[in-house]
Amino acid sequence: MAKAWQTARLTLTLMLSLAMLTACGWQLRGQVNLPAPLKILSIENGGVDNVTFNYVQQALLSNGVTLSDDADYLLSLENENNSRRVLAVTSNAKASEYELKQTLTARISKDNWQQTIEVSSYRTQLYDAAAEIGKAQEAAELRADMRRDNANRLLRRLQNLKLEP
Repeated sequence: MAKAWQTARLTLTLMLSLAMLTACGWQLRGQVNLPAPLKILSIENGGVDNVTFNYVQQALLSNGVTLSDDADYLLSLENENNSRRVLAVTSNAKASEYELKQTLTARISKDNWQQTIEVSSYRTQLYDAAAEIGKAQEAAELRADMRRDNANRLLRRLQNLKLEP
């Protein structure tokens, strides 16, 4: 009897916790509720890396967006830029830490209306000249992670976008 009571209490606590989480707006990372007019989109690659284009496509599809060539709204991935700047140097005046930046520029349009959206991600990378190959691999992994982040950031920006009247 006591064990059944504990199980029931645990189940009730879990259900109340889940209800409170959904009531406050919490949702799984990457899940975006796009406005109804953006649930069917056309997407084109206007000059970004194919990897980035695929990340954005996957993010759209995993959030319930239907990709169609005859959709009302067109999402064009216009430009992608990556940069690196020195954050710290050693006593020998050699770089020891870098800031990596990845920027994605997109344009959403319908008929004569359009809006440009720019999203950026930043990462910090410690650098060691003695481990050049390993640090190059680490930078590539950080860039891939930033591309995924930018795809999700783009969807969050689309979620809050003021669509044409």
